[in-house]
Amino acid sequence: MPKEKKSPANADERVMAGQCAPAQHPRDARMHARLRLEWIEAGSLAENPLNWRRHSPEQLHSIRELLDDPEIGWAGVCLYNERTRRLIDGHARKSVVDPATVVPVLIGDWSEEAERKILATLDPVGAMAAGDAAAYEALIKSVEADGLWVRDLLQQTMRDLDAAAVAEDAPADGEDANGSVPAQPNMECQPFEHYDYIMLLFRNDQDFQAACEKLGIQRVAITYPGGTQKIGLGRVIDGPKAVRLLEERSALKGGAQ
Repeated sequence: MPKEKKSPANADERVMAGQCAPAQHPRDARMHARLRLEWIEAGSLAENPLNWRRHSPEQLHSIRELLDDPEIGWAGVCLYNERTRRLIDGHARKSVVDPATVVPVLIGDWSEEAERKILATLDPVGAMAAGDAAAYEALIKSVEADGLWVRDLLQQTMRDLDAAAVAEDAPADGEDANGSVPAQPNMECQPFEHYDYIMLLFRNDQDFQAACEKLGIQRVAITYPGGTQKIGLGRVIDGPKAVRLLEERSALKGGAQ
């Protein structure tokens, strides 16, 4: 059994525990009795050899930033099977904290067969939920994310939702009802126009996000004929404007020295 360190409950927690008592139905009572929340040293939680989730360095950095955020901290729990004495969920959160850190753990009692079923379905069931790009954009506009990794997580999620929405609305092979690929409005050069380009290549989202901030690149919404709206990150900016912004920042940096 992992090392348990109980944290004293305050008055509000004791009241809430009384208000959230298990249902009186015998079956419900048995189910609730099988689950309990404890604070346990992270290093004493054995990982599950059947865990199939693989976490990227970016994801682990994001988790670490959120755990360190004094306004968020542990907004979730690890899931531990008392019968098999190993984790079912929370491997990533466990891995980014010091082994001596006391973490919240939801402890249950399941057979090995039930444990395998939970492992196989816990994330896929959550992934079945469809994302609303507009609702998510409204949400993240009200979120202040100071950490670079968390900002990158929000932006990447927004980009994934945008891509999913475009793929869902797009006709097969990008063709319209007549079988032809429609031109994007306002993108074709006029007879008197000519554009020269400079392309910047970013190999990670952190550098890309930093460049967007320096050059003032923001999210934009474009409404196409017929009412279809696409929300994305405006990656094309006026060249002289970019040069001017870089010169201003260089001057400010030189003045600070």
